[in-house]
Amino acid sequence: MKSVALLILLAFCTLVPSSWAGSSEITTCLKQVVPLKGLGEEVAELDGIWGLYQKNSELQDSSALSINLDKAVNSIIFHLEFLCETIDGIPFDELSDYVSIGLAEKGEEKFKQELIILGKNEGQIKVWFEFAKFAVANRYRVLDSEKIMRSIQSAHPLIKSYLKLAKRIDRKEDIGSVIQETQGLTEQIDKFFRTDPYMSQALHENSQIPYADWDENYGGS
Repeated sequence: MKSVALLILLAFCTLVPSSWAGSSEITTCLKQVVPLKGLGEEVAELDGIWGLYQKNSELQDSSALSINLDKAVNSIIFHLEFLCETIDGIPFDELSDYVSIGLAEKGEEKFKQELIILGKNEGQIKVWFEFAKFAVANRYRVLDSEKIMRSIQSAHPLIKSYLKLAKRIDRKEDIGSVIQETQGLTEQIDKFFRTDPYMSQALHENSQIPYADWDENYGGS
């Protein structure tokens, strides 16, 4: 019965027209992220924290820390944009469309055998089927735009500190404390992802999406 119910749900979700948030709401949300992107771009123009570390002999041996900080800030911006773009649900992508339709039309066992013939192993198939369930469950999930705004506001001082640190390194000011501050800011960002409910949710939701190259006639060569 459970598998029948799943197939009905999958079929329903592939046929129901989407009702994403109005483009104006998404645009308004994304506009609030633009200033943060601007701060990040200022750092990028200085070659990023990693580039600044590489240009300073006192910091070169600790460049791994700088890479982590650059990645953490980029992750903030990426996940804030993700929240804005999915205020009213996570649209199906090509993979979730393909898998959900395959499950609905052929059933789990038959579709699984078809994928094996196409060159997919059981591990990949399990990931795909779990992703299809996730996609169906979240296609119409709704976020509170005011809470997204609060997440954006909470991110602002972190990215301002990122730019301030970059400018200091560029001017070679108080280099002795740079490594400690880089670690400290990275830890603050990690805490932000852990403690801000929507940032944690965005991180989790994106972790469910398979990023491997799957588009080889939907199977192997």
